[in-house]
Amino acid sequence: MTPALLRRLAPLLLAGTLAGCATVPPEAGFPDVRQQLADRVPQRLSWNRDSAADDAAAQAVQALLAQPLTADGAVQVALLGNPGLQAMYEDLGVAQADLVQAGLLRNPVLSLAGKLPTQGAEPPKLEFGLVANFLDLLWLPARRRVAADRFAEVKLAVSAEVVDLAAETRAAYLRHQAAAQTAKALAEMTALAQASYDLVARLERAGNVNERRLAMEQAALEDARLEQADAEGEVVATRETLTRLMGVWGDQAAWTVADTLPPVPPQEPDLGAVETAVIAGNLKLAAARQAVAAKASDLGLTDASRLWSDISTGVSGERETDRSWLLGPSLELALPLFDQGQPAVAKAAAEYRQEARRAQRLAIDLRSQAREARDRLVRAHDLAQHYRETVIPLQQRVVRLGMAEYNYMLTSPFEVLAARQAESAAYRRYIATVRDYWLAAGDLDRLAGGHAPMMETTRPGGQS
Repeated sequence: MTPALLRRLAPLLLAGTLAGCATVPPEAGFPDVRQQLADRVPQRLSWNRDSAADDAAAQAVQALLAQPLTADGAVQVALLGNPGLQAMYEDLGVAQADLVQAGLLRNPVLSLAGKLPTQGAEPPKLEFGLVANFLDLLWLPARRRVAADRFAEVKLAVSAEVVDLAAETRAAYLRHQAAAQTAKALAEMTALAQASYDLVARLERAGNVNERRLAMEQAALEDARLEQADAEGEVVATRETLTRLMGVWGDQAAWTVADTLPPVPPQEPDLGAVETAVIAGNLKLAAARQAVAAKASDLGLTDASRLWSDISTGVSGERETDRSWLLGPSLELALPLFDQGQPAVAKAAAEYRQEARRAQRLAIDLRSQAREARDRLVRAHDLAQHYRETVIPLQQRVVRLGMAEYNYMLTSPFEVLAARQAESAAYRRYIATVRDYWLAAGDLDRLAGGHAPMMETTRPGGQS
C-alpha cells in the first residue's frame, strides 16, 4: 500500500483504534446507587461479583444470623443476600454497556473485489473500498444522551428496588413478631380453657353440673386449640416469608427473633405534608419521570434522523494493469424513497406519550396510597392508645377484682376464667393494632422512598 494511501486512511484507522480501546467501567453506576440511598437506607449495600468483598458480605450475614435478629439486622441480611436484588444490580451493567456502546462509532467497512480477465493475458485487477458511516459522528451526542437518560432511569429503578426490599423485609419481620406474640397469647388462652374444662369435668363427676355444661366447655377448649393451631401456622408462614426475603437457606434458615413488638409512640407523627414527601421522595416516580425524559430524547433523535440515517463516506481504489493505483473518495447514500421514517417517528411518539401517562398514573396512585397509609396509621395509633390506656387496664382490673371476690368465695372460678379469657382476647387485639400501626408507618416510609422526615420518630429501627 502506497504512502499516499496510508495518509488518506490515517483518520479512519485512528478512529477505529480509539473505538477499539473503549472499555465498560466495572462499577457500572453502583456507587451512584449507594450515594442515592445513603440517607434513605442506612444498611450496607454490596453487589456480588465474585470478588473478595463477597466473602466479607457473607461473613457479615453469618454474624447477623448467629444472634437474635433485629429488624435492622433482617434488612441488612436481605440487602446482602437476596438473589433477586443481586439480579437487579445486573441491570446496571447492561445499561452501562449500552451507554458505552452508544458512544462508539460503527466499524468502517472494507470491501475487496478481484477481477480476472476472460480473454487475453492481462493481469487480474484488484479493487477495494473503505467507508464509514458519516452520520454516526453527527448523531453520536444524541445517542449518548438517550443512553445516559436510560442509564439514569435504571439507577433510580435499582435504588427503588433496594428501598422496596428493605421495607418488605421490615414488614415481614413485624408480621412474624406479631404472629409469634399472638401464638404465645393463644397458648395461654388454651391453657385457661383447659383449666376451665378440667374444673367442669371434676364437677360433672361429682354430680354438680350436667353433661351439657361439660360438652360446652369441651367445645370451647377445642375452639381454643384450633385458634392456637392457626396462630402457629401463621408463625411458620411469616417466618418463611422473611426467610425468602433475606435469601437464606440451609443452616442459615435457623435464625431467631425476639417475639415482642415495639410499642406505639405516645405522640402521633406530623402527617400534614405526607403527600408532598411521597411525591418528592418516591424513587419509582423519579425513575418514571426519567423514563419520560429518555423517550423524549429518543423521539428527538428518531425524528431528526428519519430521512438520512445512512450516509457512508470513505476512499476507494483500483489497481491498474501497470500496477499503479487509482484512488478517490467514495459516497454511499441510502435514498429515502420507500421508508421515510414516519413509522419510526410515530412509534417513538406513542412510546413517549405512553411513558408520560404511566408516570401520571403512578403519581396519582402514590398520592392515594399515601393518604390511605396515613389514615391507617392514625387509626391504629388511636386504637393502640385506647387499648393500652383503657381497655387492657380495665380487663386487668376485672380479673384482679374477680380474684379478690373468688378468694372470699363471692364469685365462681368460671367467672374468673372468663375474665382472664376476655383479658387475653383484648391483648391479642392490641397486638394486631400495634402491628398495623408499624406496617402503616413502614408503608409511608417506603412510599416516600425511605426518606420521609415526618416518620423519623416512628421507625421501629433496630428494636430487639
